[in-house]
Amino acid sequence: MRILATLAVLAAALWSSYWALAARGLETGLSRWMEIRRAEGWAADYTGLDVAGFPTRFVTTLTGLELADPGTGLAWSAPAFHIEAAAYRPHHVTVTWPQTQTLATPAETIAIGAQRMEGRLALRPGPALEVAAADYVMEAFSLASSLGWEATMARAELNSAAVEGRETTHAVAFAAEQMRPPARLVALLDRAGVLPALFDHVRIDAILGFDAPWDRHAIEDRRPQVTRIELTDLNAKWGDLELQAAGDLDVDGEGRPTGALTVRATNWREMLGIARASGRVPPALADRIEDALELLAGLSGRPETLDVALRFAAGQTWLGPVPIAPAPDFTIR
Repeated sequence: MRILATLAVLAAALWSSYWALAARGLETGLSRWMEIRRAEGWAADYTGLDVAGFPTRFVTTLTGLELADPGTGLAWSAPAFHIEAAAYRPHHVTVTWPQTQTLATPAETIAIGAQRMEGRLALRPGPALEVAAADYVMEAFSLASSLGWEATMARAELNSAAVEGRETTHAVAFAAEQMRPPARLVALLDRAGVLPALFDHVRIDAILGFDAPWDRHAIEDRRPQVTRIELTDLNAKWGDLELQAAGDLDVDGEGRPTGALTVRATNWREMLGIARASGRVPPALADRIEDALELLAGLSGRPETLDVALRFAAGQTWLGPVPIAPAPDFTIR
């Protein structure tokens, strides 16, 4: 009995020492990271740093946090930021953002609100802290800009997991519901006033290849850039308008895609009318596109549903032999 008690006391002492050393390491590591950022020209400040949760968890709280990246001109501030991990599994981390934050760009300041904003990350052991899997949830999310626009979203989820056997490749799923875009944007797109105020949903399932791993260097140095997109499914619905797409794209060093997507558009005439009214598509080109799409829709036997293949090449989006718009830019800034 005395031996068991001695072993228990020894185990408790060893665990306490481990927890204290690890907590001290967390404090020192975060402080050092801030110092390095300041040496690189960042604004990197906080008013408080605390590690609690003994004996089973590490709960790290940064208060009065301010970060500004001179390379992008982005600045983020938050009253508090929490990082939590089980003491026996420190590479599985839960991060929690506060209900109010501020993001500033060279052009505007955006107040961010969220009833819940949380991420769970599984990190590979090692100093780079590479993300092996991640799950993010946002609820009652809102944006309010100093330029006068506002936007809200009821809920969004982003899930990512490294693909086994494919380096720097992640399977990604994104879903967002009940989005209210800025009123100015809706007015610009929908001059006829036929769209509802709420965007029903966007859902995306894809495999994304990157030119570098997502680890701490993504914040410190440069964001990994997309090199490959294997789009399994995209589904977006706004009122009576619905868009679905799938296909594979390669992305060059300037963010320009090459490849093809198969697209299904329900009530496509209204979509084209919105594009025409917004001024993004010149009237003469819109007329030619509409004539071609009328023919394609007629061949399918469903005049309100359009199935087409869009090709991306030479920086343009092509419908058959006709360039209809610039190709999207997939650069992550």
